[in-house]
Amino acid sequence: MPTPEETKVLQLLAKEWNYSGPPGIMDTSDVVAAASQAPSETLGAIKGLYKDGLVDMTQLQTGVFLTPEGYKAAEKTSATSRNK
Repeated sequence: MPTPEETKVLQLLAKEWNYSGPPGIMDTSDVVAAASQAPSETLGAIKGLYKDGLVDMTQLQTGVFLTPEGYKAAEKTSATSRNK
């Protein structure tokens, strides 16, 4: 189960995926700016999601994007929050 910080990152990246198509690459600094939480929390969330295989990073590690598993997890967290 993703943390609240990880959920924010997943949902941001899923929105980008839906808007621009898979894999919805976003610059890491844009994710930090859009997450509305402390940069350290966002970067920690990205690191945790990367370790779990839900996000991947560009070769220079300046961009982050969802893996197919990450997109499924984002959909699941979105459905869970709608059902509350």
